[in-house]
Amino acid sequence: MEVGSQWYNRIATEIAQYQTSLGKNGTKKYKLDVLLRAAKRVDEFSQTCSECETSKQEITGLVQELSMLIQMPARDGLKKHVKAVNKLVEHLKKVHKLVAKGQYLGMGIGIGLAIGGGLGAALGSMFDNSAIGTGIGLAIGVAIGMYLDKKAEREGKTI
Repeated sequence: MEVGSQWYNRIATEIAQYQTSLGKNGTKKYKLDVLLRAAKRVDEFSQTCSECETSKQEITGLVQELSMLIQMPARDGLKKHVKAVNKLVEHLKKVHKLVAKGQYLGMGIGIGLAIGGGLGAALGSMFDNSAIGTGIGLAIGVAIGMYLDKKAEREGKTI
């Protein structure tokens, strides 16, 4: 466990217990990994950002509500939980200029496929295979996306 404030250490411990009991699918369903990363960042920014300070209370409430949500999985409760986690992440992205883990990789794949489609149309007639351009574009997009994700991680700009 990483060193943080007493609040963060308590939240991280509680989330870790839920992650253990829910397993991989439950962790993903309730966005516990994202909630944990967001809690860490909120804790870091809470001294300089009043909205992050308020978010600490929201995160505490979300973690406390998890046991009830897991025992009685109402569809509306899960939607509300996921929406609240997404709201936290959006604040971190907009105000603190952070990016989600793997965000650049997804963007790189999309852009690479678009460029590769154009390349495939241009090179396809030359090589009688339009998939060449798509493959090249995809490879370039993945490489650039991975590079940008690693760079953001090195600079401490990921959630």
